Amino acid sequence: MRKCCVSWFRSIRPALAALAAFALFAVAGAPAVQAQDGNPWQVRQDGVRIFDYGIYAYSDLGVIEAPEDISGRRFAAADVRLLRRTQTILAQSGLAFGLRFRVRDPALIGKTLTFVMRFPRMTDPRTGRSGDILVDRFLAIGIVRRQLFRFDHLWEMAAGRWTMTLLDGRRVVAEVPFRVVVAFN
Repeated sequence: MRKCCVSWFRSIRPALAALAAFALFAVAGAPAVQAQDGNPWQVRQDGVRIFDYGIYAYSDLGVIEAPEDISGRRFAAADVRLLRRTQTILAQSGLAFGLRFRVRDPALIGKTLTFVMRFPRMTDPRTGRSGDILVDRFLAIGIVRRQLFRFDHLWEMAAGRWTMTLLDGRRVVAEVPFRVVVAFN
């Protein structure tokens, strides 16, 4: 390497290191911590341990009837594994995102908890049904659970803030906000 190129590289090395650190933070995302400062994008945990959240790979087991859902169906999955921990989701057909968690507070074990997913309003053009919330109830027994959403239809790819919340009555025990981005060509 010529002397002029070596000195140029040495002069920009600190800037390259800072850029690399910023890129690593942007790709990996901020660590999950309990929300206490009012940050609307922070992951919240209180009595529930969130193991991971983001984009998941899975084995597709087909669909099951879910009359309370907008489409009337839900997908069933097995062998679920985290592909990327992120709160920014680039919507694509077949992509599944969500969270894995376990209720750890003994006071919550045996109680019925509510999972609420809020998202921008969407309408199924086939049926005309629309909504901006999905609700699911489950008995907390201390096992690892997952809640996922998969984009099966173009109309489900609603850009904006999506929030997955676990409730004990009205008390939030866990919450993960996501930002869904839709990029069409």
